[in-house]
Amino acid sequence: MPDKKPAPPAQQEEIKKRLEKLLGAYEKNLRLEVFFIHKNDTASLLDILPSQAELIEALTGLLRVVQLPAEEAEALTLRLAAADALRESNKAALDHAMEAVRDELEQMKAASHRIRQVRHLSKSLYKEQPASRLHNYA
Repeated sequence: MPDKKPAPPAQQEEIKKRLEKLLGAYEKNLRLEVFFIHKNDTASLLDILPSQAELIEALTGLLRVVQLPAEEAEALTLRLAAADALRESNKAALDHAMEAVRDELEQMKAASHRIRQVRHLSKSLYKEQPASRLHNYA
């Protein structure tokens, strides 16, 4: 996809403000992701992920047209790198949490299987008439 032309100078200040606002929201959502991952709150995590994708798209579009002085561009690059590192950390933490959930699910399946076996055994033991089992003892 070709880069867009830079915006006119009059719009650059508005773009900078919008870029700051979007990047701030993206960073805040990354911190919320950390919280939701550690609390195993998958419902809230699933709610926030689509908005993160939208923020990334909007940020990408603005980065194509904004013209920043060197020091602002460097500061923005550092913030984006930190956000990317946090995103990767969140991904790794989520993968680890999902692995723990898979292990727990496997344990539950094994326990459920053992319960079915015990129920089957219990039913087969009690199918005999109680009187017939006691008959030999009288």
